[in-house]
Amino acid sequence: MSTKPNKNNMLVVGVFEDVAKAKQAQKEIEVWDETQSDIKLGGSTVIYKDEKGKIKDERSSKFDWKKGALIGLLLVPLTGGLLLPVYGAVAGLAVTWLKGIKREDADQVASAIKQGNAALAVLCDEYEIKPVSEELKRLGSKNVVGYAVPESTSAQVEHAVNEAASKGEITPERQVSQ
Repeated sequence: MSTKPNKNNMLVVGVFEDVAKAKQAQKEIEVWDETQSDIKLGGSTVIYKDEKGKIKDERSSKFDWKKGALIGLLLVPLTGGLLLPVYGAVAGLAVTWLKGIKREDADQVASAIKQGNAALAVLCDEYEIKPVSEELKRLGSKNVVGYAVPESTSAQVEHAVNEAASKGEITPERQVSQ
């Protein structure tokens, strides 16, 4: 039994050539997660631009749907506001952690998505950033960046997600950015 924390308040984002490669990497990262005794990822989502130019995100159903909603909120600042959640006040919490991220890194992710690439974002713990980053590179990511989400922000966003879920504002079928 692992005694390592399982807060999953860090975000690792890898940029892939296209949505098919990002979705394949998402499946493979889930399998990899299951084979690693000391790694327990929190969730993942693929972000891309569809044929109509609309930004989409597809969250893994393997992970807890509330973590999927959390990851959707945390991606708002990284995608340059490309993902707009149903309840905007909660997104403001996610934006507060952007201060610790290099603006050029966030812009690079948003720009890559706008240009037809796809990104795979994975929630993990701080000690998992390096192995997750290495795995994303092995799976074909052109660029991988790890982001620290302040614990207070992560806790506030998670609380807001749980509140919205208890009010029926989000459900497994209707998550934050859908």
